[in-house]
Amino acid sequence: MRGRPSAEQVYVACVPHTPLVRLQQDQRTPSRAFWEAYDARIADFDAFDPELVIIFGADHYSNVHLNLMPSFLIGHGAQAIDDCGGHPGKLDVPSALSVGLSNHLIMKSFDIATSYAMKLDHGFSSALSYFLHDDLAARPVIPIFINAVAEPRPALRRCREFGEAIGAWAAQLQKRVAFIGSGGLSHVTGRMFPQFHTAPTEAVRHYIVHGGSDEGIPNEKWHGNISAMCRATSDRMVEGDPESTVRPGWDLRFLDAFGTADMACFDNWQDADIVREGGEGASEIRMWIAAVAAGQSAGGGILSVDYYSGDTSLGVGAAVAHIAPGKVFSGLH
Repeated sequence: MRGRPSAEQVYVACVPHTPLVRLQQDQRTPSRAFWEAYDARIADFDAFDPELVIIFGADHYSNVHLNLMPSFLIGHGAQAIDDCGGHPGKLDVPSALSVGLSNHLIMKSFDIATSYAMKLDHGFSSALSYFLHDDLAARPVIPIFINAVAEPRPALRRCREFGEAIGAWAAQLQKRVAFIGSGGLSHVTGRMFPQFHTAPTEAVRHYIVHGGSDEGIPNEKWHGNISAMCRATSDRMVEGDPESTVRPGWDLRFLDAFGTADMACFDNWQDADIVREGGEGASEIRMWIAAVAAGQSAGGGILSVDYYSGDTSLGVGAAVAHIAPGKVFSGLH
């Protein structure tokens, strides 16, 4: 029987996926410290040379709509679309492994959805494009969707348990596995990505339920509108717009708890409180919790929060965190 892998076989990185990251990638001065932290994580990832990447990401009504909104979805085949802030391309999804993971999770009482034709937006492809140097097929990747955009969202406790189950499965592979948590922290997204009951028009409600259509809003028009809003927001942020939707107080409360490396401390956090205090986009902390829980369950080491700024041109509470290979986890710190 194979033993548990060492910490050298686990790497975790948690980064934001706001479209403003890619829109500002050639203007690194406004958030220079963010880019330095992000570049360091990419260098770590390259040195780690993972044999498998598991990324926890979100969708923003690009491909998953309210006509069927799963809490958890695992891709057995996947392609990223060309949306604002994202990077298009086909992923190298090792379907035998992703099917094995799905079966493992079902045996652990997780009722998941699966897809052999999963479509991804910037909620996945932003982070993947940086870690994979714009070649989304450069390494085997299993994409895992967690619903963070639409009510009802999965409980944070369930996301932690989900991550732990995935990490336990990864530990059996005896491979170098990198886990990426893509999203967060605080930001307000309700105007771009409303709930069913807050959609401003029937046409928008039809789109978020059914997706683009000739009878309603075509996909091209929807994504064109989102792109225009993101670019206008980015321009304002770079110019020092004081009307940022970042909530630094909430971000720091999350990071104080997150930095203890005890993901169970979020088990009683309520979704309504997260949305009210951190904004709708803060729901994406689910990706961070799941990724770190997976890394720890797989044998990973010490969690480090490398960077945070609430005063940022990126339009979100921008943070970077990681678990480096080779640093053995020895309890909370």
